[in-house]
Amino acid sequence: MPNTEWQLSGNMAERYEEFLVPVIFVPWAQDLLERAKLKPDDRLLDLACGTGIVSRMSAENGVIATGGDINAGMLAVAKERSGNSKIDFMEADAGNLPFEDQSFDVVICQQGLQFFPDKSAAVAECYRVLKPGGRAVFCTARELAENPLMSSQVDAFKVHLGDDSTGAIQAVCGFSDQEEIHALFANAGFEPVDVRKVVLSLTAENAPAFVDGLMMATPVAERIAAMEGEARSALQAAVLEAFG
Repeated sequence: MPNTEWQLSGNMAERYEEFLVPVIFVPWAQDLLERAKLKPDDRLLDLACGTGIVSRMSAENGVIATGGDINAGMLAVAKERSGNSKIDFMEADAGNLPFEDQSFDVVICQQGLQFFPDKSAAVAECYRVLKPGGRAVFCTARELAENPLMSSQVDAFKVHLGDDSTGAIQAVCGFSDQEEIHALFANAGFEPVDVRKVVLSLTAENAPAFVDGLMMATPVAERIAAMEGEARSALQAAVLEAFG
């Protein structure tokens, strides 16, 4: 059965922070934080926090941030990169959050919802831990056909690694239906619910280095690392070519 989980540990989590976060997750974090309209001393839950970029950026503006994730490898990097920031990073299951009712002013979740096994439970938990009038700002990827970053990898991986290498990447784009997303939050009690498509232009100064880092920060990184030099170069070239 193909792996559809995005669980990174050790060096893979560090490469995720080094290569993916500056190009992909910093611009999206900026967008999410602008939409959240956080104020100093607001309490933020950064759900599925990964290596903690949303928490770190919010803390720079006086927000009291808590980062929760089930991935111990990601949390280890988050704690290391947070430095002296007073951010509380902890293991947290989205479907059973370890927080009291009405603990947070805002919940932000960047590219995590599509991976939650019980999305209804997770969104209900977010509603529970928010204060009255609190806000939830979630970001998920659009469908694969509308996502050149993901589709380029899927196409290249199929050819060079086989169909079984693409499950986790396709899962990134696995929850994109706007009506389904709207119903999920409305059924949990959120009102109003605003679902919209947003496009950001992402820029990498060194495209080959970014693509290499991108490939080595995926759940099939070990398989890529084991490829012969010529085969690995061909894979990198295929991803670059797919970007057009």
